[in-house]
Amino acid sequence: MVRKSVLIASMAAASVTAGFGDQRAADRGRAAFADGTAVTLEIADTEAERQRGLMLRDSLAEQAGMLFIFERPGFYPFWMQNCRIALDILWLDDKFQVVSMAESVPPCRLPGCEPPCASPECPSYAPAQGTSAKYVLELAAGFAKRHAVKTGQRIDVTLPAR
Repeated sequence: MVRKSVLIASMAAASVTAGFGDQRAADRGRAAFADGTAVTLEIADTEAERQRGLMLRDSLAEQAGMLFIFERPGFYPFWMQNCRIALDILWLDDKFQVVSMAESVPPCRLPGCEPPCASPECPSYAPAQGTSAKYVLELAAGFAKRHAVKTGQRIDVTLPAR
């Protein structure tokens, strides 16, 4: 009887773990800025991770961010629905040079619209027309101003080994 209970408990644990497969522990990278500030990055490199992004988070530390990695350079607007925190959004080219920025982008909180509710009332924030980005970096609102990040600046990004 004990053996059967252990087997059932093991199977239950495996099924719970399997159910969270799309919520794997985030890979970590690092971004170093011109003023010497270093930020630990969560990596969003799958469609599901990019769609989830920083949704439903209540805070983001000053030394933390999320790097969205796309398969190819393109024009990638970001929608703030279900994001609870204000962010700086930096669009980066394939050499990690800042090609566009949106600073202190406010969250979009609509009364009565709780996840998974989606509303067209939440605006999208896009890079400057004509720019192409391979990466998008989200940081705590005000980071770019506090650390003098400017368009044209290169960020030293280290990605996790794959």
